[in-house]
Amino acid sequence: MKRYIFTCLAFFLLITESCESELELNNPNFITSDGFFSDLNASESVLTSVYAAMLNEFVIGVEYETLRTDLAYPGARGNIFGLYTEWHQQNVTENTGRLSRLWDAKYRVIWRANQVIEGLNSMSDDLKANDRWTEQMGQARLFRGLMHFYLHAVFNEGKIIIFDNVPKTEADFSKAVSSSDEVKAFFRADLEYAYQNLPAQFEQKSRVDAGFAATILGTSYLYDSDYDTAITFFRDVINNENGDYGYSLEQDLTKLFTNESDFNSESIFEINYADQFQLEDGSFDEDSFFNRLARFSGPPGRNLVARRPFGGQGVLLPSAWLTYEYSNEPMDTQDSRNYVDNDVTGNLKNISLRAAQSIAVVNDESSNYYGSTAPQVYAFARTRFSHYKKYTNHDIVVSEFDVAGTGFKSGRNVVVNRLSGVYLMYAECLVKTGNVADALVYVNDIRKRWGLQLLGVSDGSTHDFDGITYDETSLMDHLMYKEYPMELSFEGHANRFINLRRWGVAAQRYSDLSSETFSLTNYRYMRPNGSLANRRNSLLVKGNSGTSPFTEYTEAAAAWASGNAAYYPLPLSEVLYNPNVSN
Repeated sequence: MKRYIFTCLAFFLLITESCESELELNNPNFITSDGFFSDLNASESVLTSVYAAMLNEFVIGVEYETLRTDLAYPGARGNIFGLYTEWHQQNVTENTGRLSRLWDAKYRVIWRANQVIEGLNSMSDDLKANDRWTEQMGQARLFRGLMHFYLHAVFNEGKIIIFDNVPKTEADFSKAVSSSDEVKAFFRADLEYAYQNLPAQFEQKSRVDAGFAATILGTSYLYDSDYDTAITFFRDVINNENGDYGYSLEQDLTKLFTNESDFNSESIFEINYADQFQLEDGSFDEDSFFNRLARFSGPPGRNLVARRPFGGQGVLLPSAWLTYEYSNEPMDTQDSRNYVDNDVTGNLKNISLRAAQSIAVVNDESSNYYGSTAPQVYAFARTRFSHYKKYTNHDIVVSEFDVAGTGFKSGRNVVVNRLSGVYLMYAECLVKTGNVADALVYVNDIRKRWGLQLLGVSDGSTHDFDGITYDETSLMDHLMYKEYPMELSFEGHANRFINLRRWGVAAQRYSDLSSETFSLTNYRYMRPNGSLANRRNSLLVKGNSGTSPFTEYTEAAAAWASGNAAYYPLPLSEVLYNPNVSN
């Protein structure tokens, strides 16, 4: 499937690029639709260029947006990787180098989507009556709405520039920002069009569809605390009320966060990368088919069993509190998957299935990590006591160099929206509208597939329950500080940051984390030959009972206390070159 998708994409991009160079002879600033959108095959090629623009890693910005939350730390503790300092400390200003790229990448998608929209609108009535015309228009408007939604959620308190056409003059480029309400009305109109006009699902899984439009519409209303409206969209996605979207919670855990996970049963939208195309492109070419996340999140140093470099840098690490929570998630002792060799008469595994799929830690001696177990291949030393697994190729290689000759070129897809995320947002809406009982059902559906202890009082089924009688406050706390971050860490577009802000808990959250102490202890593990050995100062514990006690997020706590961290400012590039905007 992936090879087919990318062969088509490469072909369409070749057509588009050749057309672009021809058209740019007339005006280098835009692509005119005159003579180009004479049929739906030509417009399809330009629509494919919209998908290609999504490959730019700054569209989602997962590394920067994750480091701007309580989910990640940039490098070894005490030695912050300089590029990420402002993001981690939540002191991003208009001068911050990568800010303009997060802004520009999204507007590039908007610009290409507007090319498609204008071209389609210029077609004859006969072509407009074709189902393909409607499908192409729905996809283009979905992407245009999506990018305005992303920009609205993180920049300038939602006051961003609306582009509803392709700029043709200098004045067209220099537009003033619109109000937050105007932006919301604009992107919701686009998303509603896509929701009403796209099919429930395309045969080609990489294409955006009505289910994705419903997910983003629901999310936008949730962000506004309009729970009743959000519920209608989330319920539709979950229950297939307006069409068969084909989603179901993935039960095969080998298809979650691995190379087998692309477009699994709960995938709603993901950025489709590959490592077999255009490998001659530079590692930082944003038009390439690969991403750099394996390099940034993979471990540094050498694989101690294979005796080869891992190919990672270890500069995007799980935070201490998240590592601790993953490592101590209570498992369902009645689920055989939680036992070594699935033998319920034997020993429980050291960590939960969700933790083992999400991060690498020294005491996980049951999961494959670059060809062996985590403590066998990696020392977890110098405060790199955990690593994200989600975007590495740890399940298929012993070194990231085995993928495309460099850790910078990974073909792993970037997950933006999954059904489990919709379950959690739906559960939140149910909690906020007083339906705690039904909310527990959806949260427990997620936990059950991971073999975790279920929430609430036992219902007599063969599962462990925590025995707590949840109310709105206690279940909301669980969602905010346990289920959302542990299920969706390192995914989506700025989800965690936006959630902490909209819940009104960000300042207190970072204050609490800045006073929480962790330290490290030794861990005894089994070598490949069966003998025992010691990994010094590798296992994270809470408190200062171990060595090298430390805290995190002191700078982020100060930034939130000052009240300046909730949104990005407009980037300096926009302020300097657009006379109609200012910070």
